[in-house]
Amino acid sequence: MASENAKAVAREVLENLGKGKRVILGKIVKKKGYSVAVAKNPKIVTDTKSYQNEIKPLLIRLVEERDRAIQALKGKISKAKYRDLVDSVDKLTKNIQLLSGGATDSVTFKWQK
Repeated sequence: MASENAKAVAREVLENLGKGKRVILGKIVKKKGYSVAVAKNPKIVTDTKSYQNEIKPLLIRLVEERDRAIQALKGKISKAKYRDLVDSVDKLTKNIQLLSGGATDSVTFKWQK
Protein backbone atom coordinates (compact mmCIF):
# COMPACT_ATOMS: atom_id res chain seq x y z
CA MET A 1 0.00 0.00 0.00
CA ALA A 2 1.35 3.41 -0.96
CA SER A 3 2.34 5.73 1.84
CA GLU A 4 0.89 9.18 1.28
CA ASN A 5 3.31 10.62 3.84
CA ALA A 6 6.32 9.22 1.96
CA LYS A 7 4.93 10.64 -1.28
CA ALA A 8 4.47 14.02 0.40
CA VAL A 9 8.09 13.94 1.58
CA ALA A 10 9.26 13.17 -1.97
CA ARG A 11 7.14 15.96 -3.44
CA GLU A 12 8.57 18.50 -1.01
CA VAL A 13 12.12 17.31 -1.74
CA LEU A 14 11.46 17.77 -5.47
CA GLU A 15 9.87 21.17 -4.88
CA ASN A 16 12.85 22.36 -2.81
CA LEU A 17 15.29 21.14 -5.44
CA GLY A 18 13.30 22.91 -8.14
CA LYS A 19 13.48 26.16 -6.20
CA GLY A 20 17.18 25.74 -5.45
CA LYS A 21 16.47 25.37 -1.74
CA ARG A 22 18.51 23.20 0.57
CA VAL A 23 16.97 19.78 1.26
CA ILE A 24 17.01 18.82 4.93
CA LEU A 25 15.33 15.44 4.94
CA GLY A 26 14.88 15.19 8.70
CA LYS A 27 12.91 18.45 8.82
CA ILE A 28 10.77 17.52 5.84
CA VAL A 29 10.05 14.06 7.24
CA LYS A 30 8.95 15.50 10.60
CA LYS A 31 6.84 18.19 8.88
CA LYS A 32 4.99 15.47 6.94
CA GLY A 33 3.86 13.68 10.08
CA TYR A 34 6.60 11.22 10.92
CA SER A 35 7.95 10.76 14.44
CA VAL A 36 11.13 12.35 15.75
CA ALA A 37 12.79 8.92 15.65
CA VAL A 38 12.05 8.57 11.93
CA ALA A 39 13.08 12.19 11.31
CA LYS A 40 16.49 11.33 12.80
CA ASN A 41 16.78 8.45 10.34
CA PRO A 42 15.03 9.66 7.15
CA LYS A 43 16.40 6.68 5.23
CA ILE A 44 13.41 4.82 6.67
CA VAL A 45 11.25 7.03 4.42
CA THR A 46 13.57 7.37 1.43
CA ASP A 47 13.86 3.58 1.18
CA THR A 48 10.09 3.13 0.74
CA LYS A 49 8.64 2.27 -2.66
CA SER A 50 6.25 5.23 -2.36
CA TYR A 51 9.13 7.70 -1.99
CA GLN A 52 11.23 6.03 -4.69
CA ASN A 53 8.34 6.01 -7.18
CA GLU A 54 7.84 9.76 -6.76
CA ILE A 55 11.57 10.50 -7.09
CA LYS A 56 12.30 8.09 -9.96
CA PRO A 57 11.46 10.34 -12.95
CA LEU A 58 13.81 13.10 -11.77
CA LEU A 59 16.45 10.58 -10.78
CA ILE A 60 16.43 9.10 -14.28
CA ARG A 61 16.86 12.56 -15.81
CA LEU A 62 19.72 13.40 -13.43
CA VAL A 63 21.57 10.18 -14.28
CA GLU A 64 21.14 10.89 -18.01
CA GLU A 65 22.40 14.45 -17.55
CA ARG A 66 25.39 13.28 -15.51
CA ASP A 67 26.24 10.71 -18.20
CA ARG A 68 26.04 13.44 -20.84
CA ALA A 69 28.42 15.64 -18.81
CA ILE A 70 30.85 12.74 -18.37
CA GLN A 71 30.81 12.07 -22.13
CA ALA A 72 31.44 15.77 -22.83
CA LEU A 73 34.47 15.72 -20.49
CA LYS A 74 36.38 13.60 -22.98
CA GLY A 75 36.59 16.44 -25.48
CA LYS A 76 37.19 19.23 -22.99
CA ILE A 77 40.39 18.26 -21.23
CA SER A 78 42.40 21.20 -22.57
CA LYS A 79 39.59 23.75 -22.37
CA ALA A 80 38.39 25.97 -19.51
CA LYS A 81 34.91 24.42 -19.58
CA TYR A 82 36.35 21.17 -18.25
CA ARG A 83 36.14 22.56 -14.71
CA ASP A 84 32.47 23.41 -15.21
CA LEU A 85 31.73 19.91 -16.46
CA VAL A 86 33.50 18.33 -13.48
CA ASP A 87 31.48 20.60 -11.18
CA SER A 88 28.28 19.50 -12.94
CA VAL A 89 29.16 15.82 -12.58
CA ASP A 90 29.89 16.37 -8.88
CA LYS A 91 26.61 18.17 -8.18
CA LEU A 92 24.52 15.76 -10.23
CA THR A 93 26.11 12.79 -8.45
CA LYS A 94 25.36 14.29 -5.04
CA ASN A 95 21.74 14.94 -6.02
CA ILE A 96 21.44 11.40 -7.36
CA GLN A 97 22.81 10.05 -4.07
CA LEU A 98 20.48 12.25 -2.05
CA LEU A 99 17.38 11.34 -4.03
CA SER A 100 18.10 7.63 -4.23
CA GLY A 101 18.93 7.30 -0.54
CA GLY A 102 22.62 6.76 -1.19
CA ALA A 103 25.49 8.04 0.93
CA THR A 104 25.79 11.81 0.97
CA ASP A 105 28.45 11.99 3.67
CA SER A 106 32.12 12.07 2.92
CA VAL A 107 33.14 8.60 1.82
CA THR A 108 36.70 7.38 1.50
CA PHE A 109 37.53 4.84 -1.17
CA LYS A 110 40.63 2.68 -1.26
CA TRP A 111 42.16 2.70 -4.71
CA GLN A 112 43.24 -0.76 -5.81
CA LYS A 113 45.54 -1.34 -8.74
